[in-house]
Amino acid sequence: MRVDVGKVALEVEDHGEGVPFILLHGFPLSSAIWTPIRTAVEQAARLITPDLRGFGASDKPAFGYAVADLAGDVLGLADALGIDRFVLGGHSMGGYVALRVAADRPERVAGLVLVDTRAEADSPEGKARRDAAIARVAGGDVAGFLAEFVSGLIGPSTKARAPRVLEELMAVAGDSAPDALAGCLAGMRDRPDSRDLLPALGAPALVIVGREDTLTPPPCSHALVAALPNARLGEIALAGHTPSMERPIPTAEAILSFLRENFPPPAARIRPARAK
Repeated sequence: MRVDVGKVALEVEDHGEGVPFILLHGFPLSSAIWTPIRTAVEQAARLITPDLRGFGASDKPAFGYAVADLAGDVLGLADALGIDRFVLGGHSMGGYVALRVAADRPERVAGLVLVDTRAEADSPEGKARRDAAIARVAGGDVAGFLAEFVSGLIGPSTKARAPRVLEELMAVAGDSAPDALAGCLAGMRDRPDSRDLLPALGAPALVIVGREDTLTPPPCSHALVAALPNARLGEIALAGHTPSMERPIPTAEAILSFLRENFPPPAARIRPARAK
């Protein structure tokens, strides 16, 4: 369905019952990366997965791709759906957005699920790589950039065992708008460091990482768990940067366990027996 969140309209999937759970995809993908785990997670939550602006079937404006802009869209989505507090999750770039929302409106975040992401800002070397990628996209080599970048989104085990996953991710990334690619690269390059805010985030948190992730290696996730007051780690074997596509069953199991432990459904009301 289409949801107007202010300056843009987002394409959103909204199904299931239970605690509202807004789950954000990473760069340069769409909410399609959650399809393999959707049915399972909907057993424990009302799962809400938007295509972020510029990606999938959402609006693709020329500007507005700073992490703060994407965070504003998420809050606008929650407002449009009438949701005050929610569990918030994000993969990679979506994790940056989730941390920005938690920094700006911590009272609205009931829990966090951070998937293959990090809290620290880009290093000087990382910023230089973002600049080179922006120049490449601006120069018209979108296809070449995507082919190279998306190849790094899965681990070697997936490439050997299920090469179709790479083809699926390439198809998803192919819907990205060039303005969104360049804009989000700049937004990620310029995002603030979030490490100082982590100790104040007392909501329950789950940090998931693929053991073969080379973009945000497991030590980044270990640092998140160490800094968050109420966090657990879920390492996914034989997966790289996109475990929901590479190893959907253990990824879904980790999320389900977290949701059921921290956000159980209300106990069914016991109706008194009728007098005979």
